[in-house]
Amino acid sequence: MAVCKGRAVRLSPELIVEAAVRIAARAEPDGLTGRVLGEELGVDRSAVWRHFADRDTLLLAVGDRLLTMAVEQVPDGLGPREVLQELARSLVEVFEAHPYVGAAVACRTTRGPGEFAAMEMMLAALEAIGLEEGSVARYQRMLADTVLAYAGMRAGYAALPQEVRAADEHAWAGAYATISAERYPAITAHLPHLAAQDDEAVFQTLMEAFWLAVDATDRTTPKDDADA
Repeated sequence: MAVCKGRAVRLSPELIVEAAVRIAARAEPDGLTGRVLGEELGVDRSAVWRHFADRDTLLLAVGDRLLTMAVEQVPDGLGPREVLQELARSLVEVFEAHPYVGAAVACRTTRGPGEFAAMEMMLAALEAIGLEEGSVARYQRMLADTVLAYAGMRAGYAALPQEVRAADEHAWAGAYATISAERYPAITAHLPHLAAQDDEAVFQTLMEAFWLAVDATDRTTPKDDADA
């Protein structure tokens, strides 16, 4: 039990993770320090570390909560393809909305209930689509790695200062527009289309590539058809 302004506060890992998620949504780079968490919770910084062994343990717990949030955003009653599409989209959105944590955990295994729920949702959906048993795990890994890589990249970009993002976005009209057409003919030819791409188009193309691979794979009879 910690003391806050003369009154007792019953801290728990749950309360600390909730506070860390709030801080992460504000895109504060030092949001997982004892100082910032202590200020958010109104307790001494040392109280945080009575519940978590170190910063990495806390990071994984907060990252796992982001996965839970992504799973909870998937509506009920969807078909298996729609489930996977919505899970992928919500994961990118949640990581981008909590950029420092999202970028840090995109390549990690959180080993918590959020990760277990996301895994279960993906595996069950791929089974329902009708993939053979040996292919389910492979395509789950393909989807997870692809989406997490993209989510981590979007989160990392969101964590950059505004002026840095603005400079990067200006590159198409700046550095790329002035390169030698003789030396870089392909870039010059495709520059208008390169500049026109946006995040939604990239996300949709990633998912289209995933579905093309799935559709080209041998499968058993989809469960929906078998039950008909």
